[in-house]
Amino acid sequence: MIKSLLKYILPNFIINLILKFYIKLIRIKSFKTSQSFWNENTVSSPKNGFTSISESQNHLNWRNNQYINSYKNMDFQNTHRKIVLDYGCGPGNGIINIINSAKPKEIHAVDVSKKSILLAKKRADLHKLKVYFHQINENEKIYEIENNSVDVIKCDGVLHHIEDMAFVFKEFKRILKKKGVINLMVYNRDSLWFHLHVNYELMIKRNIFQNLSADEIFRISTDGFQCPVSKCFSPSDFINICKENKFKSKLKNISISLFELSKIKILKEAVNSDKIEKNSRDFLKQVYLTKNIPYFKKNIAGINSYYELRNF
Repeated sequence: MIKSLLKYILPNFIINLILKFYIKLIRIKSFKTSQSFWNENTVSSPKNGFTSISESQNHLNWRNNQYINSYKNMDFQNTHRKIVLDYGCGPGNGIINIINSAKPKEIHAVDVSKKSILLAKKRADLHKLKVYFHQINENEKIYEIENNSVDVIKCDGVLHHIEDMAFVFKEFKRILKKKGVINLMVYNRDSLWFHLHVNYELMIKRNIFQNLSADEIFRISTDGFQCPVSKCFSPSDFINICKENKFKSKLKNISISLFELSKIKILKEAVNSDKIEKNSRDFLKQVYLTKNIPYFKKNIAGINSYYELRNF
């Protein structure tokens, strides 16, 4: 509430100065790995967990609604009567989305964060769910899960925070059944977030982050200034990454955030800027609206891209 009020009271140049000072201040404490960062920073959740099922469900509904059709795009219904792994479970949002959609045969949940595992366990107990939790270190096998034993892997917003994705793909290959399926979300480079919010609003209009590349600004603009790894991929690049790691993949859909939709009002301004990089101007020139949703070519121009992977 106070943060929102300050935006209306203070002029932009004062807000920008405060942000610049804050960024320099927090860089005193840096995180060298994603594991160290996520051990201290969890996805939005009450500090001590949820106190009731209604509180848990209401929060989940709010989170799902921040990204249009995100719940539908993760296809939780395909977990019915299946052995499921939620890879990077965080505080348990994916687990509750799964049981709201289906009755899995068995649920496993993995995370590198001890704090997230504790919150997810508490949430599962609240909903009276039997979930097998596994805390691992970065680049560590899930020893408790056997080869070729999992029907469906859900990995929602995790791979773009991992430096060595090849190791995770190798682990997915090991535990996934021959006819199993992976549904995952990674950040989309062909988005208003990257080309409009980062490449124009932050780099040019507000000029907050000096001497940083667009990829660096994207990293600190998504999950916190101190998040050490946060990448984005064009659909063609990510499909090639999957192929290199021996998975067939296809882009299923894309979700746009409410935050991105609020930036459409500066779209024309960005296109007409003589300072914006050519690749971003070319991208934004091709953006068109259908029912107030921005599209690039045939895809929604949003930050969350959803893929389905299968074994070769």
